[in-house]
Amino acid sequence: MPPRPPLGSAVMANPRPRPELTPPWLLPRQQRRRIDRQLHKLLRRGTCSICSRPLKHNSRTASGLDAHGNVVVAGECCVHQVAVTFGLGLYSDRKYDFLQPRDSKPDIEPSLEQIVAAIATRQEAIADADKQFTDIERRGGVKSVSEFFLLDYPWKDDDREWFECNPTRSHRMRVPFPGELDGVKLPAGRKAIVFVRQVEPGQRLRAAFDPDVILLPGAGRRSFRARAI
Repeated sequence: MPPRPPLGSAVMANPRPRPELTPPWLLPRQQRRRIDRQLHKLLRRGTCSICSRPLKHNSRTASGLDAHGNVVVAGECCVHQVAVTFGLGLYSDRKYDFLQPRDSKPDIEPSLEQIVAAIATRQEAIADADKQFTDIERRGGVKSVSEFFLLDYPWKDDDREWFECNPTRSHRMRVPFPGELDGVKLPAGRKAIVFVRQVEPGQRLRAAFDPDVILLPGAGRRSFRARAI
C-alpha cells in the first residue's frame, strides 16, 4: 500500500469535537489517542517543540514525530527535523472569520499538493487582511486586534445603520447580539456590554467589557478583547 500524504489541520474557533491529528492508517487506535492529546497540547503552547522558539504569525507548521520518536509541532524553523509527518498547518496569532474551517466530507482526502496550495492561499489572505487593518488599529488607538470579521453578521448591519442615522457620532455602546461573543469567557453571573468605535464608515472596532468593573468609580480595569469589523 503506498504511503499516504500528510493531512492538514486547523484550529476551530467554536466548540466542536477535536479533529484527529494522527492518521488513522498509521497507528493503533489507543496510540493515536495518546499522540492526539499530546499534539493538541503542543498546538496550544504556540511554540516550536524542537527549538522552543515562539511560532511566528502566519507561518507554516508541521506535526509528527522527530528522529527520536518524540511527538512534535515544528515551526518553519525546524520543519526539516520532523521525521514522520502527520499534518501540515498554518499558525496565526489572530482569528479570521473568513478562514473558519468548513464541514468537509470525511471520504474526501486532499492530496499533499492541495494541502500546500491551500496553506499558501490562506497565508496570502491573512497578509492582505493584516495590511488592511494596520491603519485601523493605529487610528483606532489599539495595539493589537485579536479577531477580524469580514463576513456579514446582524450586529454589523445594526452598527452600520446606527452610525448612518447618527453621522456625528463615532462611538456607541449596546448589548451583544446572540452569538456575537462566542469564544469570549465571561465571569459567572456577569453580562457584557459591547463598545463600538467607528474609525471610518465601514471600518469599526468592537470591545466587550464588564460595565460594573470598568464604569464604577474607583474600580480596577478588566481586560477586554478588541475585534475589528
